[in-house]
Amino acid sequence: MNTTRNVTRNQAICMFFYVDYTDENVMNYKKKIEDFGDVEICYNVDEKQPVLVSKQRIRGDPISYRKYLECIDSSLEQSQSKKRQRIELQTEAQVVQFIKEVYCYEEPMNLEIYTKQTVSTRNIYETINKYTAVFEKRTPQSFATWCKNKRLPFLNGKETRQDGIRSRELYIMEDIYYDDLIDSICNYLPNYQESLKNLLDKGYEIVGYARKSPANDNIDNRTKLLQAMVNNLQERSFASRIYVSTSSYSSTPFFERDLKNDDGIIDKLSQVTGSTQDMLVYLKSVKRDVCLVSVDFAGLTTRTHDIVQLIETNPAIKKIAIETFTVANELFLFDSESLTTDAELLEKFNCRKKSVQRSK
Repeated sequence: MNTTRNVTRNQAICMFFYVDYTDENVMNYKKKIEDFGDVEICYNVDEKQPVLVSKQRIRGDPISYRKYLECIDSSLEQSQSKKRQRIELQTEAQVVQFIKEVYCYEEPMNLEIYTKQTVSTRNIYETINKYTAVFEKRTPQSFATWCKNKRLPFLNGKETRQDGIRSRELYIMEDIYYDDLIDSICNYLPNYQESLKNLLDKGYEIVGYARKSPANDNIDNRTKLLQAMVNNLQERSFASRIYVSTSSYSSTPFFERDLKNDDGIIDKLSQVTGSTQDMLVYLKSVKRDVCLVSVDFAGLTTRTHDIVQLIETNPAIKKIAIETFTVANELFLFDSESLTTDAELLEKFNCRKKSVQRSK
């Protein structure tokens, strides 16, 4: 999935008011938004469809109402004594997301915030160390190996050599956007949880689902991994009912899973309501709106038509939440109706990439 930002806040403002993107229009229409009062420009699914929403509503549901990337003029902030405390990237998953956003080997859709440059992996290493302590005890060579192991896309950039140093031609985000980008990356989890709390306040029930593929591991190990997933669904996603498939493939239709459940694992798990079949029965009978949550897209299914069928046969499912926080530092909250009508959104479930360690 291409994660590069396509629209900035200034561009979105001009798009919203149907005017050309010029410095004069940006200044005039920023003032107009300020005059409206306690509102902010944001987007739900498509960055190219900006909307004005009250700031209070955004604070209550920051995953559904996403803010645009905005440049931070640090020199101006300093002069006005408003310099905000720099937020650092705390995990490798956050660093991966930052690198993917900042360093692109393919031409991004928004050249307003990217410039084509030639950089070495060491240059990237030096930049990264300004925004995180994750690699402070690692050498540039160790960082390069880490990038290779993570299969970071920038490694596909066109290579050049000068004075024996290997570099790549990449599109690099302007550094005036870095602080705002890091802020959004580091706030994924709290924003996700705030949106789920907002659903709970509206009377939703959050139903968790965990799945393990068939394997030759022992029952104790499988039980341990499933219990860790269940704990994550409770702690990160506030699931009050959790259903588990102890041995099924991501491509197996829901109605075919757990027809025979004789491995005894579910009985060993705590805070688990039942199997896939139990979940299907419950979803048919529940009278409340439901948000179904899973760790990773493949934790539910890799077949798009199974998602559509699940939603269409269970009208109670109004939202589907997917969290890939540990590996990709990304969290998704979908309207069920949007998934059944938007092929691009649905495509996120379509294929399974490398396995996600959903128990972390």
